[in-house]
Amino acid sequence: MAQIRLLSTTLILTLLIWASADSLVNEDATISIAVSLVPAPGATGMFVRMESASDAVDIKVTGPRRIIEALQTRGTRRVRLPVSERPTGSATLPLDRQQIRRALAEQSNDFSRLAVVAVMPDSLSVLVDHLVSRDVDVTIKRPQMTYEVEPQLQPARVAVRIRESVFNASSPDQFSHLDISTDLERLLGEQPFGKSVTVAVVLDLRPFGPDAEFTPPTVDVTATVKARRSTEKIPTVPVLVALSFANLQRPFSIVTRDGSPLSLVTQTITVTGPTEEVARLLRGETRIHGLIQLREDDFEQMGVFKLVTPEYHLPKGIELAEDPPPLEFKIVYVSADGAGG
Repeated sequence: MAQIRLLSTTLILTLLIWASADSLVNEDATISIAVSLVPAPGATGMFVRMESASDAVDIKVTGPRRIIEALQTRGTRRVRLPVSERPTGSATLPLDRQQIRRALAEQSNDFSRLAVVAVMPDSLSVLVDHLVSRDVDVTIKRPQMTYEVEPQLQPARVAVRIRESVFNASSPDQFSHLDISTDLERLLGEQPFGKSVTVAVVLDLRPFGPDAEFTPPTVDVTATVKARRSTEKIPTVPVLVALSFANLQRPFSIVTRDGSPLSLVTQTITVTGPTEEVARLLRGETRIHGLIQLREDDFEQMGVFKLVTPEYHLPKGIELAEDPPPLEFKIVYVSADGAGG
C-alpha cells in the first residue's frame, strides 16, 4: 500500500510539473483582428473611415501556448478604436499596440496574459469628415400648374446639416436653395383644384449627399391651383316641357314643325367647366336636361308656331359654352275623339 501511495503521489506531481512547465512555455503567434474606427468622445459630428476596403489588421503576440491556441480557434475579434478630433480630409492614424491590447483584454481576460509586440501595419490611412450646418432657401422655380393663389411656404428657409467634404467640393450656390416644384405639384395634383389646400412637402435630401439632415424636414405649402377647364359637346340631351298645375287638364298637344311631339326632342349642346366634371357628364355619371316652361299666354296662341330657347339645368360648375338653338313648336287643341286642330 505504501508503494501504491508513493506511485500515485509521484504521478500527480509529475502531471503538475508537466502542466506547470507547459503553462510557462511562451510562444509567438500572429492573430488577425478587425478594426472599427469610431469618433472619440467629444468629436461631435465627425465621421471617420479607412481608405482601404479591408478592415483586417494583424497583431503579433507572445504568451502561454495554450492561451494562444485557444484564442486562435475563436475566430476574428473586432476592435473599436476611437479617433480624436481632426480636420476634414485624409489622415494617418498610428495603431498603438497597447491600446489594441487593452481593447482586446476588455473582451477576453485571456488577452491580459499576452503581450502585443507588433501591429502590422502600424498605421492606417483614414478619411475624416464633419457635418456642417448651412441655411437653404426653399423655392418653386419650375411650376407647371397655373395658380389662382400663388404657393405660400412655411418656413421658406430651413437649415441643413451636410458633410463638409461634399460642401467643399460644390459650387458656392449649389446648396443655397432647394427647388420643390416637382414634389409640391405631385401632391397638389391629388387635391381638388380651385380650392385652397395645404400640403406638407418632405424635403429631398439626395442632392445634399450622405448623412444630410434638414431642420425641419418638411415645409407646409398653401396654394390654390386654378381649376382645369374643358369644353365638350354633349349629344342627345332631352328637352322636357313643364306645365303649370292649371294647364294640366287642358286637351292639347305640343308638336314641332315636322309634327313630332315636342316630348321626343333632344339637342346637342356645348358646355364648359372643370375637366373632371365635364368628363363625368360624358361618362353619364351626371345628367343635364333642357326645360321649356309653358305659360298662360302660350295657350292664348293655339296653333301658332313659336321659337323658344330651352333653359338648361346644369350640374354645379358646368356652364353653357354657347347658346343652344331655339326650338320651333305649336300648341294644338285635341278634341275628345283625339283629332288635333
